[in-house]
Amino acid sequence: MGRRHLKGLVRAGFSVTAYDINDGLEETVKKELIAADLSADRVSFTSAIPGGNFDVAIFAETTVNRLQNFKQFLSHGRAARILLEKPMSADPDEVRDFHAVALANGVVGNTQVNFVRRHWPHLHKLAELCAREDRFSVTLNGGAIGLGCMGIHYLDTFLALSGDEIPEVTWSELSPTRVASGRGAQFTDFGGDFVLTGPRARLMASLEAASSANVLMTVRGAHFLAQVDYTDMRWKISSRNPDSALPNYRYGADYTVKEEGVVVVPAMDLVTHDWALGLIIMPGLDQAMKTHVLLDRILQAGGARPPYQYT
Repeated sequence: MGRRHLKGLVRAGFSVTAYDINDGLEETVKKELIAADLSADRVSFTSAIPGGNFDVAIFAETTVNRLQNFKQFLSHGRAARILLEKPMSADPDEVRDFHAVALANGVVGNTQVNFVRRHWPHLHKLAELCAREDRFSVTLNGGAIGLGCMGIHYLDTFLALSGDEIPEVTWSELSPTRVASGRGAQFTDFGGDFVLTGPRARLMASLEAASSANVLMTVRGAHFLAQVDYTDMRWKISSRNPDSALPNYRYGADYTVKEEGVVVVPAMDLVTHDWALGLIIMPGLDQAMKTHVLLDRILQAGGARPPYQYT
């Protein structure tokens, strides 16, 4: 993810100072930039977190290092805008510390978190539909996506659809097995089933750690049903004829597919390009805190106790 951000910064015309503890990263980055027809000369590597004034700063390390790197940078550096990868930390106490550190250094207002799905076009359409509903329901059905690593995106999606009101965790049951991580044996994540209930919306999720299925998301209003299949990356919205006089028990009658197509996912380096140039805004720390708090409540309601080991 860090290399994707770096590519986007170079594409946007920035000169980049990069810090990473991984040996051999410099050569990998140069090869990727050249393959993308971008200048490798715009990137320099440093053996320590750089200081000074920057236009932007991006933190895309694993969760165990992010808070410490954030602190170290702010102790001798500044950036006009800062982007933190999500989840900010696997420890809820550290998540709260991010806000405290940002507040102490006067950067709360210019620190954002990479909940990029809020910029996915099909979710804008779903948000418009949900905004017209008195009540609506969202379902998630899938496998071992990892509630901390990837599931947090779906929680943020639900908050975006429901007006960013934190729901109650009505029920939570975590999978008996953990989700392994491709980033190292020291990291594990959670699967589980849970129900969230808010003032206008309900989320019912079944994300089983023992399953390899991708996620199918549905959004149902009074007279529409949206389906988003993240396996074949297609979506469709069916709705009832607004002039229909049929009763609700004639379910599905007078329904037609009003819109369908491919789920458009902007490449992360292009998103970074737009963010770095100020063309888009990611959620701020206050908003991101809500999503992290919701994740922690789901995990604790299911019997897990922090700190966790996801990344």
